[in-house]
Amino acid sequence: MLHVLPKAADGCPLPPQLLSSRPIPRQTATTLQMPPRSTVYLEGFARGPQYRVIEGCVAVSQTLPDGRRQIIDMVGPGRLLGLGLGEHNRCSAETLSYVTLEPVGKAEPADLQDALHEMVLRGQALATLLGRKSAAERVAYAILDLAGQFARPGKSGKRGSICFTLHPTRGDLADWLGLTVETVSRCFTRLKRAGLIDFRHPEIVTLLKPEAMAAIAAGTGTLASA
Repeated sequence: MLHVLPKAADGCPLPPQLLSSRPIPRQTATTLQMPPRSTVYLEGFARGPQYRVIEGCVAVSQTLPDGRRQIIDMVGPGRLLGLGLGEHNRCSAETLSYVTLEPVGKAEPADLQDALHEMVLRGQALATLLGRKSAAERVAYAILDLAGQFARPGKSGKRGSICFTLHPTRGDLADWLGLTVETVSRCFTRLKRAGLIDFRHPEIVTLLKPEAMAAIAAGTGTLASA
């Protein structure tokens, strides 16, 4: 069963009497189209179908008892959504943009194996990120990851640069990277001043020096040497 619960700006589900004024997901014969800040499935609810993300960005997260959120992953086009074991969801999934999902039913064994392998590797990377990396290294990792998933074909300027859509807000990035919003913003400003990224609008970012950014993410480079 698909649970689509639009959320208010503070992240809480809207009461039923307000839902009529919110955008409604559109279902076609083969895809499901959802507006930003809609819930695909909820932590603790019965497991629903698996989906492949065709377009857009989905944040997978867990909620602490005190209401704090830890984003586990940012899922982009081509990746599977809703994988897991047991009868109930261990995470929630929320759209961060307009999203098109394709129900995949029972995924092919090869696709499922690849998706599970990727999920394990990304989980290990996040554990290392949160446990051992500095703020600059975490933000550099996020920029590289998002540039790879959400590159805008034909929009890059300088040779070797990558222009991508930054679907997560600074708050989303903070909940993903275990940082404060202020720290995320400062890191973006420092990276821009160092000539590693450029942006005129918060949601459109150009990665100018991927190799230098990768060195910072790996801990072998610094902003001073970039």
